[in-house]
Parts: sequence; structure tokens; C-alpha cells
Amino acid sequence: MKKQRIAILGAGPSGLAQLRAFEAAAKAGAEVPEIVCYEKQSDLGGMWNYTWRTGLDAHGEPVHGTRMHDKPQR
Repeated sequence: MKKQRIAILGAGPSGLAQLRAFEAAAKAGAEVPEIVCYEKQSDLGGMWNYTWRTGLDAHGEPVHGTRMHDKPQR
């Protein structure tokens, strides 16, 4: 039987939690599917990734940072 494959979209809080859950299951001996995680930002963390940058990146995509900014996100 072909091994199952899944994709995790985004390496923010939810994506990282899911990756960690699969890692823990694999270490406990469970059979886990092949996993691919896609993240469009250059760093992992999503809304946890604190940055002073706001606005658009070099490709015109929004730069996401933590919700702890003093300025509102646009």
C-alpha cells in the first residue's frame, strides 16, 4: 500500500503545533504519513515571528508579524 502524504499549509502557531504532534507520534512508534510543510514567509512562526517590518515584501506580498505591534496591521 502506498504511504499517505499530507501537506501542512503555513508554519505559524497551528502548523508548528501539527508538525510537533506528528513528530511526537512518530517518536512514540506510530506510523505517520509523509509530511510537507509550505510557508510563504522566509521564517517560521507566522504571527509569532516578531518583526518591525510591516507593509509589503519584495514580491508585493503582505509582511506578517506579531499582533503585538504598536501600529495596527494593514
